[in-house]
Amino acid sequence: MIRIYTTIISLLFIVSSLTAQSSYSDYFISSSQTRSSLNPAFRPKQGYLGVPFLTNIMVGANTNNLNLDHLTFKKNGERVSFLHPWVGVDEFLSGMSANNYLSADVNYRIGSFGFYDKRDGFWNFDLGIRATADANVPKSLLEMSKIGLSDNENDVFEYNITNTKANVSAYLELGGGYSLPLLDNNLLVGAKAKILLGLASMDLNVDRFNAQVGHDQWVVRSKATLKGSMPGIIPTYNDDGIFDGFDWDEQFGISGFGLGFDLGAVYDLKAISQSTGSELLENILGKTKVSMAFTDIGFLTWSGGNSMNLSSPNSEIIVHPKERIISDTLDEYFDDLINDFKEAVNFKQTGSKKGKTARLRTNMNIGVEYEAWANNMTVGVLSSTKFGLSKTFTEVTLSGNYTPEKVDWLAATLSYSFIHNKFNTIGLAVHLAPTKGINFFLASDYLIPRINKEFIPTTSKAVNIQLGFAIPLGETR
Repeated sequence: MIRIYTTIISLLFIVSSLTAQSSYSDYFISSSQTRSSLNPAFRPKQGYLGVPFLTNIMVGANTNNLNLDHLTFKKNGERVSFLHPWVGVDEFLSGMSANNYLSADVNYRIGSFGFYDKRDGFWNFDLGIRATADANVPKSLLEMSKIGLSDNENDVFEYNITNTKANVSAYLELGGGYSLPLLDNNLLVGAKAKILLGLASMDLNVDRFNAQVGHDQWVVRSKATLKGSMPGIIPTYNDDGIFDGFDWDEQFGISGFGLGFDLGAVYDLKAISQSTGSELLENILGKTKVSMAFTDIGFLTWSGGNSMNLSSPNSEIIVHPKERIISDTLDEYFDDLINDFKEAVNFKQTGSKKGKTARLRTNMNIGVEYEAWANNMTVGVLSSTKFGLSKTFTEVTLSGNYTPEKVDWLAATLSYSFIHNKFNTIGLAVHLAPTKGINFFLASDYLIPRINKEFIPTTSKAVNIQLGFAIPLGETR
């Protein structure tokens, strides 16, 4: 269980040095080829061919509390983990919510191709790999982990932990989309269909975890399931019959199949501006566009033949937690906890191989764009809601988007995002889009203000970066 938990933490902090299919700062850049993944009605100014294997690379993650600033503490001139005896229980738990979530995305587009047809419709096709991770870690689980390593030998606490969930999945995505202008070019509508080929999936669900926790031992009774799908995956056990992890015989294959859809529209309000009867409203609406899209509507079905189903035995288990060493690093602490929790849950095979069907993590994007300076600068507001498997949350991004009059192949956006109840994340996107040669795009919605000596962000609760290269094709529109 904790192995999955720490895997997702690694996704959050390690891959950030490299959540959404595209940066939110990209949404209002008209020359971008990648923003169609946020709204399939969008299309660039000309066709393109993505540079193979460098078409689009996007990595991102976010959390409400599980960043390094909440998991490590400055004590006696050095930074130690929350499990260190120098860190008090109340001091650590004061920074945690009842439910603490993690969400991570990796979107690697291997290749893409887009072009205009004779009806002024725009076609686009792409092939890529998507990986997503979601988890919910209740405060009570973190409290138990901390108190379970207490120095007070007389302390015994009882916990009834629920709502611990984690999901990790990876799949190939082959998509084709079409965008078409209607109503005298005042309305753009777009749709995209995607064939999904599942590579791997893991689902953890802890319905109940009852534990009497003391310094020397934990007495545990749990009800939990762990389902996985991947060719050649096998659960492993140590000499004492305790669940030890997984083995993989290095097979490669498809273990699931699914379908996904994106739907979107963009409407230019100048079509209705003259009917308002107000010169002020006519001026405002004549420079305003509104847009809305739903992406990743769909499902993935995983086959039973490449799946495993594990559950915890309905019996009482006694666990002797590993003794702490003050010099241990955070990784070493987690290694001990991993072994403790594997022993406590001790997953066993159910004897059946059942497939499963899971929905995709759907996103809703609503945007308003106003032309502040004719042909050069717009301002935009984007509301993005992610319907995660463990948590649904909304982020609002304000942006200023600028294209110099004499350098129309350059576009830049400066954004400011409202996330976790604070406007405190600045983003930047730059797009170099000459009509011939190579186009280049680089963006991040969350510029990292502080990193440690290993270049890992400490205070950030959200991180992402996106880059890509494309070759322009055809005439500009």
